Amino acid sequence: MSTRTGRDRDRAHGRSRDRAELIAAIEDAVRDNGGRGQLLHQAIAERFGLNPTDLKCVDLARTEPRLTAGRLAEITGLSTSATTAVLDRMEKAGFIERVRDPADRRRVVVVSTGRREQELNTAFGPLKDAMTAVLESYDDEQLALIAGFVRRLNDLLRDLTAQPDDKPLTTPPEAR
Repeated sequence: MSTRTGRDRDRAHGRSRDRAELIAAIEDAVRDNGGRGQLLHQAIAERFGLNPTDLKCVDLARTEPRLTAGRLAEITGLSTSATTAVLDRMEKAGFIERVRDPADRRRVVVVSTGRREQELNTAFGPLKDAMTAVLESYDDEQLALIAGFVRRLNDLLRDLTAQPDDKPLTTPPEAR
C-alpha cells in the first residue's frame, strides 16, 4: 500500500515547494509587468493625443499587411463604430491614412504614414535601452529560454483574446 504524500508526488515529477513558489512569483511578476506596461503605454499615448488602444492599433497599422477596418475590429474585438473612432483619432494624429486598395477599389486599407516613427522611437527609447541593459546580463542560453517563454505567453494571450465573447475564457490545450 502506497501512502505517498503530495510532496513525494511532486518530487517524483521533478517538482518541489520551491518550484511552486517560483511559479507563483513568475505569475505575480507577469501580472505586475502587464499592469506597469499598461500604465507606461497610457503615459506615452497621452503624449500623442491618443489612448492606449489607439497606440496598440498604431502598432498594428505598422505591422499588419493590408489592414482594413474590419480586420482591425476582428483583431481588437472593438465594435465597428469604436474602430472607426480609433481610426479617426489615428488619422487626425498623423499616424495612418486610409487608402483605396488598388486590387479592389471598394476596399479601404489602413496604412501607416511613417511620419511619426521617430517620435515613437524617442518615446519608447528609454524602455528599449533599459530592457537591452537587463537582457545583456543573461547568457545566450538564458536569452533563448526567455524568448521562448515570451513567445509562448504571447501565443496564449492571443488565443485567449480570440475566444468568443459569449464563452468563458479557457486555457488552450497546448498551454496546460
